[in-house]
Amino acid sequence: MRIFFYFLIIFLTGCSTKINLADYRPVYAPKNENAPKKLNAEIKKISLVKFPKYYYRSLYLNEIATNDLLNSLENLKFVKVLRVIDETKIKDEIKAAEISKETDDNIGVDYLLKGKIISSTYTPHYHKGYYYYVKYKGKKIRKYSPPYYSYTACTQISLDIYTLPEFIIKNSLTANGCAYYSDTSSISRYYPELIIKSVKKTIENLTASLKTFFAPKGYIYEIRTDGDDLIAKITLGRNQGIQEDTKLNVYRLKKDKITNEVEKIKIGEAKVSNLIFDNSCWVVLDLDENIKPQIGDMVIPSFNSSFWDLFR
Repeated sequence: MRIFFYFLIIFLTGCSTKINLADYRPVYAPKNENAPKKLNAEIKKISLVKFPKYYYRSLYLNEIATNDLLNSLENLKFVKVLRVIDETKIKDEIKAAEISKETDDNIGVDYLLKGKIISSTYTPHYHKGYYYYVKYKGKKIRKYSPPYYSYTACTQISLDIYTLPEFIIKNSLTANGCAYYSDTSSISRYYPELIIKSVKKTIENLTASLKTFFAPKGYIYEIRTDGDDLIAKITLGRNQGIQEDTKLNVYRLKKDKITNEVEKIKIGEAKVSNLIFDNSCWVVLDLDENIKPQIGDMVIPSFNSSFWDLFR
Protein backbone atom coordinates (compact mmCIF):
# COMPACT_ATOMS: atom_id res chain seq x y z
CA MET A 1 0.00 0.00 0.00
CA ARG A 2 2.86 2.41 0.82
CA ILE A 3 4.41 1.71 -2.57
CA PHE A 4 1.09 2.53 -4.25
CA PHE A 5 0.85 5.92 -2.56
CA TYR A 6 4.51 6.61 -3.31
CA PHE A 7 3.90 6.15 -7.03
CA LEU A 8 0.60 8.03 -6.73
CA ILE A 9 2.41 11.07 -5.36
CA ILE A 10 4.95 10.90 -8.18
CA PHE A 11 2.14 10.56 -10.72
CA LEU A 12 0.18 13.52 -9.38
CA THR A 13 3.28 15.70 -9.12
CA GLY A 14 4.30 14.90 -12.67
CA CYS A 15 0.81 15.63 -14.01
CA SER A 16 0.24 18.86 -12.10
CA THR A 17 -1.45 21.64 -14.08
CA LYS A 18 -1.01 24.38 -11.50
CA ILE A 19 0.65 27.40 -13.05
CA ASN A 20 1.83 30.85 -11.97
CA LEU A 21 1.06 33.29 -14.77
CA ALA A 22 3.96 35.54 -13.71
CA ASP A 23 6.37 32.82 -14.84
CA TYR A 24 5.15 33.04 -18.44
CA ARG A 25 5.73 35.69 -21.10
CA PRO A 26 3.45 36.49 -24.06
CA VAL A 27 4.16 34.80 -27.38
CA TYR A 28 3.29 36.19 -30.78
CA ALA A 29 1.13 33.82 -32.80
CA PRO A 30 -0.59 34.32 -36.15
CA LYS A 31 -4.37 34.28 -36.30
CA ASN A 32 -6.03 31.36 -38.01
CA GLU A 33 -7.80 32.94 -40.97
CA ASN A 34 -10.47 30.22 -40.91
CA ALA A 35 -11.49 30.90 -37.31
CA PRO A 36 -14.84 32.65 -36.73
CA LYS A 37 -14.80 36.41 -36.20
CA LYS A 38 -16.44 36.00 -32.80
CA LEU A 39 -14.53 33.51 -30.68
CA ASN A 40 -17.12 33.30 -27.88
CA ALA A 41 -18.48 29.86 -27.00
CA GLU A 42 -22.07 29.37 -28.14
CA ILE A 43 -24.81 27.83 -26.00
CA LYS A 44 -26.83 25.23 -27.91
CA LYS A 45 -30.60 25.81 -27.80
CA ILE A 46 -32.80 22.74 -27.51
CA SER A 47 -36.43 21.70 -27.62
CA LEU A 48 -37.33 18.42 -25.96
CA VAL A 49 -40.21 16.33 -27.28
CA LYS A 50 -42.15 14.55 -24.54
CA PHE A 51 -41.66 10.80 -24.52
CA PRO A 52 -44.61 8.87 -26.00
CA LYS A 53 -46.83 7.07 -23.49
CA TYR A 54 -45.27 3.99 -21.90
CA TYR A 55 -47.28 2.42 -19.10
CA TYR A 56 -45.68 -0.35 -17.06
CA ARG A 57 -47.28 -1.94 -13.99
CA SER A 58 -48.97 1.20 -12.65
CA LEU A 59 -46.14 3.55 -13.69
CA TYR A 60 -46.14 6.13 -16.48
CA LEU A 61 -42.46 5.72 -17.35
CA ASN A 62 -42.69 8.26 -20.19
CA GLU A 63 -43.34 11.07 -17.69
CA ILE A 64 -40.46 9.96 -15.48
CA ALA A 65 -38.10 9.78 -18.48
CA THR A 66 -39.14 13.22 -19.80
CA ASN A 67 -38.69 14.92 -16.41
CA ASP A 68 -35.36 13.21 -15.70
CA LEU A 69 -33.94 14.08 -19.11
CA LEU A 70 -35.09 17.69 -18.74
CA ASN A 71 -33.41 17.98 -15.32
CA SER A 72 -30.21 16.43 -16.67
CA LEU A 73 -30.08 18.83 -19.63
CA GLU A 74 -30.70 21.85 -17.39
CA ASN A 75 -27.65 20.82 -15.34
CA LEU A 76 -25.45 21.03 -18.44
CA LYS A 77 -24.20 24.60 -18.51
CA PHE A 78 -23.54 24.66 -22.25
CA VAL A 79 -27.08 23.85 -23.43
CA LYS A 80 -30.38 25.61 -22.86
CA VAL A 81 -33.78 23.93 -23.10
CA LEU A 82 -36.20 26.52 -24.46
CA ARG A 83 -39.29 24.33 -24.64
CA VAL A 84 -40.73 20.92 -23.79
CA ILE A 85 -43.27 20.11 -26.48
CA ASP A 86 -45.77 17.50 -27.64
CA GLU A 87 -44.93 15.62 -30.84
CA THR A 88 -47.73 17.51 -32.62
CA LYS A 89 -45.75 20.76 -32.20
CA ILE A 90 -42.64 19.65 -34.11
CA LYS A 91 -43.71 21.53 -37.25
CA ASP A 92 -44.00 24.71 -35.18
CA GLU A 93 -40.42 24.21 -33.96
CA ILE A 94 -39.16 23.82 -37.52
CA LYS A 95 -40.95 27.04 -38.54
CA ALA A 96 -39.54 28.94 -35.53
CA ALA A 97 -36.03 27.77 -36.42
CA GLU A 98 -36.49 28.96 -40.02
CA ILE A 99 -37.61 32.39 -38.81
CA SER A 100 -34.63 32.61 -36.46
CA LYS A 101 -32.25 31.79 -39.29
CA GLU A 102 -33.74 34.51 -41.47
CA THR A 103 -34.17 37.24 -38.85
CA ASP A 104 -31.41 36.34 -36.33
CA ASP A 105 -33.81 36.36 -33.38
CA ASN A 106 -33.88 33.85 -30.52
CA ILE A 107 -37.27 32.15 -30.85
CA GLY A 108 -35.93 29.06 -32.63
CA VAL A 109 -33.70 26.25 -31.40
CA ASP A 110 -30.65 24.55 -32.87
CA TYR A 111 -31.60 20.98 -31.97
CA LEU A 112 -34.67 18.92 -31.21
CA LEU A 113 -34.47 15.80 -29.03
CA LYS A 114 -37.02 13.04 -29.62
CA GLY A 115 -36.86 9.79 -27.69
CA LYS A 116 -38.87 6.74 -26.75
CA ILE A 117 -38.75 3.92 -24.23
CA ILE A 118 -37.99 0.71 -26.10
CA SER A 119 -38.50 -1.71 -23.23
CA SER A 120 -38.69 -2.06 -19.48
CA THR A 121 -38.42 -5.38 -17.64
CA TYR A 122 -38.68 -6.62 -14.06
CA THR A 123 -37.19 -10.05 -13.29
CA PRO A 124 -37.34 -11.84 -9.92
CA HIS A 125 -34.99 -14.75 -9.32
CA TYR A 126 -35.27 -17.28 -6.51
CA HIS A 127 -32.02 -18.45 -4.84
CA LYS A 128 -32.25 -21.70 -2.92
CA GLY A 129 -30.90 -22.01 0.60
CA TYR A 130 -27.83 -24.17 1.13
CA TYR A 131 -25.49 -25.51 3.80
CA TYR A 132 -21.77 -24.82 3.84
CA TYR A 133 -18.84 -25.38 6.18
CA VAL A 134 -16.23 -23.04 7.66
CA LYS A 135 -13.14 -23.87 9.64
CA TYR A 136 -12.89 -22.46 13.16
CA LYS A 137 -10.08 -23.44 15.56
CA GLY A 138 -9.37 -26.59 13.59
CA LYS A 139 -13.02 -27.69 13.50
CA LYS A 140 -15.57 -27.70 10.71
CA ILE A 141 -18.68 -25.74 11.54
CA ARG A 142 -21.82 -26.23 9.55
CA LYS A 143 -23.71 -23.09 8.56
CA TYR A 144 -26.80 -22.32 6.55
CA SER A 145 -27.45 -19.63 3.99
CA PRO A 146 -31.21 -19.00 3.81
CA PRO A 147 -33.08 -18.68 0.50
CA TYR A 148 -33.71 -15.25 -0.93
CA TYR A 149 -35.09 -13.40 -3.94
CA SER A 150 -33.08 -11.06 -6.13
CA TYR A 151 -34.71 -8.56 -8.48
CA THR A 152 -33.44 -6.91 -11.64
CA ALA A 153 -35.20 -4.02 -13.38
CA CYS A 154 -33.86 -2.82 -16.74
CA THR A 155 -34.93 -0.09 -19.15
CA GLN A 156 -33.80 0.71 -22.68
CA ILE A 157 -34.31 4.13 -24.28
CA SER A 158 -33.49 5.50 -27.73
CA LEU A 159 -33.00 9.19 -28.49
CA ASP A 160 -32.69 10.97 -31.84
CA ILE A 161 -30.98 14.35 -32.13
CA TYR A 162 -32.36 16.49 -34.98
CA THR A 163 -30.83 19.65 -36.39
CA LEU A 164 -33.24 22.48 -37.10
CA PRO A 165 -34.61 23.89 -39.31
CA GLU A 166 -33.40 21.05 -41.59
CA PHE A 167 -35.03 18.39 -39.36
CA ILE A 168 -32.25 15.92 -40.13
CA ILE A 169 -31.10 13.29 -37.63
CA LYS A 170 -27.61 14.29 -36.56
CA ASN A 171 -27.11 11.45 -34.12
CA SER A 172 -29.05 8.49 -32.71
CA LEU A 173 -28.35 7.24 -29.21
CA THR A 174 -29.44 4.12 -27.35
CA ALA A 175 -28.84 3.50 -23.66
CA ASN A 176 -29.62 0.82 -21.11
CA GLY A 177 -29.88 1.05 -17.36
CA CYS A 178 -30.51 -1.54 -14.65
CA ALA A 179 -31.24 -1.48 -10.93
CA TYR A 180 -30.89 -4.35 -8.47
CA TYR A 181 -32.28 -5.41 -5.10
CA SER A 182 -32.66 -8.53 -2.97
CA ASP A 183 -34.66 -9.57 0.10
CA THR A 184 -35.17 -12.66 2.25
CA SER A 185 -38.87 -12.95 1.54
CA SER A 186 -40.23 -16.42 0.78
CA ILE A 187 -42.41 -15.03 -1.99
CA SER A 188 -41.67 -12.88 -4.99
CA ARG A 189 -42.42 -9.19 -4.55
CA TYR A 190 -42.78 -6.21 -6.84
CA TYR A 191 -40.75 -3.07 -6.06
CA PRO A 192 -41.91 -0.24 -8.36
CA GLU A 193 -39.08 2.01 -7.16
CA LEU A 194 -36.66 -0.40 -8.83
CA ILE A 195 -38.25 0.28 -12.20
CA ILE A 196 -37.98 4.02 -11.56
CA LYS A 197 -34.30 3.66 -10.67
CA SER A 198 -33.65 1.78 -13.92
CA VAL A 199 -35.20 4.65 -15.91
CA LYS A 200 -33.07 7.19 -14.03
CA LYS A 201 -29.94 5.11 -14.65
CA THR A 202 -30.73 4.93 -18.36
CA ILE A 203 -31.22 8.71 -18.56
CA GLU A 204 -27.92 9.13 -16.69
CA ASN A 205 -26.17 7.01 -19.34
CA LEU A 206 -27.86 8.97 -22.14
CA THR A 207 -26.77 12.26 -20.57
CA ALA A 208 -23.13 11.14 -20.63
CA SER A 209 -23.40 10.73 -24.41
CA LEU A 210 -25.26 14.04 -24.79
CA LYS A 211 -22.55 15.79 -22.78
CA THR A 212 -19.99 14.63 -25.32
CA PHE A 213 -22.19 15.49 -28.31
CA PHE A 214 -22.97 19.01 -27.10
CA ALA A 215 -19.49 19.73 -25.73
CA PRO A 216 -18.89 23.47 -26.24
CA LYS A 217 -16.39 24.70 -28.83
CA GLY A 218 -13.85 27.19 -27.54
CA TYR A 219 -10.94 29.03 -29.11
CA ILE A 220 -7.41 30.03 -28.20
CA TYR A 221 -6.98 33.79 -27.97
CA GLU A 222 -3.76 34.28 -25.99
CA ILE A 223 -0.53 32.25 -25.77
CA ARG A 224 2.36 32.37 -23.31
CA THR A 225 5.52 30.38 -22.58
CA ASP A 226 8.08 29.97 -19.80
CA GLY A 227 10.69 28.77 -22.27
CA ASP A 228 9.67 25.12 -22.08
CA ASP A 229 5.91 24.80 -21.73
CA LEU A 230 3.20 26.55 -23.72
CA ILE A 231 -0.01 27.73 -22.11
CA ALA A 232 -3.05 29.29 -23.77
CA LYS A 233 -6.09 31.24 -22.69
CA ILE A 234 -9.31 29.88 -24.18
CA THR A 235 -12.93 31.03 -24.41
CA LEU A 236 -14.30 28.36 -22.07
CA GLY A 237 -14.70 28.62 -18.30
CA ARG A 238 -16.91 27.76 -15.35
CA ASN A 239 -20.07 28.83 -17.21
CA GLN A 240 -19.34 26.14 -19.80
CA GLY A 241 -18.75 23.38 -17.25
CA ILE A 242 -14.94 23.59 -17.27
CA GLN A 243 -13.05 22.32 -14.20
CA GLU A 244 -9.39 21.96 -13.31
CA ASP A 245 -7.73 19.02 -15.12
CA THR A 246 -10.50 18.83 -17.75
CA LYS A 247 -8.93 17.41 -20.90
CA LEU A 248 -9.46 19.07 -24.28
CA ASN A 249 -8.69 18.24 -27.89
CA VAL A 250 -7.03 20.99 -29.93
CA TYR A 251 -7.88 21.46 -33.60
CA ARG A 252 -6.52 23.53 -36.51
CA LEU A 253 -9.25 24.90 -38.78
CA LYS A 254 -8.53 24.51 -42.48
CA LYS A 255 -10.64 25.26 -45.55
CA ASP A 256 -11.04 22.50 -48.11
CA LYS A 257 -9.92 23.86 -51.49
CA ILE A 258 -12.54 21.84 -53.37
CA THR A 259 -15.66 22.07 -51.19
CA ASN A 260 -14.69 25.39 -49.56
CA GLU A 261 -15.90 23.95 -46.24
CA VAL A 262 -13.95 24.52 -43.03
CA GLU A 263 -12.66 21.30 -41.51
CA LYS A 264 -11.02 20.69 -38.17
CA ILE A 265 -7.79 18.69 -37.89
CA LYS A 266 -6.58 17.52 -34.49
CA ILE A 267 -3.15 18.94 -33.66
CA GLY A 268 -2.82 17.95 -30.01
CA GLU A 269 -4.38 18.07 -26.58
CA ALA A 270 -4.60 20.40 -23.60
CA LYS A 271 -5.39 20.26 -19.91
CA VAL A 272 -7.15 22.92 -17.84
CA SER A 273 -4.94 24.57 -15.23
CA ASN A 274 -5.86 26.03 -11.85
CA LEU A 275 -6.61 29.43 -13.44
CA ILE A 276 -10.31 29.26 -14.32
CA PHE A 277 -12.69 32.20 -14.76
CA ASP A 278 -16.38 32.50 -15.65
CA ASN A 279 -15.93 32.42 -19.43
CA SER A 280 -12.25 31.66 -19.90
CA CYS A 281 -9.37 29.66 -18.47
CA TRP A 282 -5.69 28.90 -18.98
CA VAL A 283 -4.73 25.49 -20.35
CA VAL A 284 -1.42 23.66 -20.66
CA LEU A 285 -0.82 22.71 -24.30
CA ASP A 286 0.57 19.40 -25.52
CA LEU A 287 0.69 19.75 -29.30
CA ASP A 288 1.96 17.36 -31.92
CA GLU A 289 5.61 17.64 -32.93
CA ASN A 290 6.53 20.75 -34.96
CA ILE A 291 3.05 22.25 -34.47
CA LYS A 292 2.83 25.82 -33.20
CA PRO A 293 -0.43 27.20 -31.79
CA GLN A 294 -2.41 29.90 -33.55
CA ILE A 295 -4.98 32.40 -32.34
CA GLY A 296 -8.32 30.88 -33.23
CA ASP A 297 -7.32 27.23 -32.90
CA MET A 298 -10.40 25.32 -31.70
CA VAL A 299 -10.58 23.44 -28.38
CA ILE A 300 -13.30 20.94 -27.44
CA PRO A 301 -13.56 19.39 -23.94
CA SER A 302 -13.44 15.62 -23.59
CA PHE A 303 -16.02 14.94 -20.86
CA ASN A 304 -15.02 11.33 -20.31
CA SER A 305 -14.26 9.59 -17.00
CA SER A 306 -11.30 11.13 -15.20
CA PHE A 307 -8.61 9.59 -13.02
CA TRP A 308 -10.46 10.79 -9.91
CA ASP A 309 -13.51 8.70 -10.80
CA LEU A 310 -11.53 5.72 -9.51
CA PHE A 311 -11.92 7.10 -5.98
CA ARG A 312 -15.65 7.95 -6.14
